[in-house]
Amino acid sequence: METEEVNSCRYVKNPDVILREEDEDGALIFNPDTNQISVINPTALFIWKLCNGENTKTDIVSVVRESFDLVPEDEVEQQVEGFVDGMLASGFIGTIEDEV
Repeated sequence: METEEVNSCRYVKNPDVILREEDEDGALIFNPDTNQISVINPTALFIWKLCNGENTKTDIVSVVRESFDLVPEDEVEQQVEGFVDGMLASGFIGTIEDEV
C-alpha cells in the first residue's frame, strides 16, 4: 500500500508559501496560513524546488541520488522522506493524487 501511495501522489508547494533564497546557505520559507517560518539548507531547497506538482517521492529520491554524489545512497530515501513528511505536516507542501 505504501508503495502505491508514493507512486500515485505528486508533491506540490503550497502556493501561499513565500520563498527567500539566502546565498549558498539555503533559504527561508514562510507559510502565512500558519505563521510558520522554516530555515532550509541547500539540499532541502533542492528538494523543495522538485515539489512542482510533477514529481512523486520516488522521482524526487531518484533526482537527489543523481545530483548529490556525496550522500550515501541508502540515506537519500530516508532524508527525502523525512523532509517531505515534515513539509506536509506543517503545510508547506501538499499532494496531488493521480486518478487511478
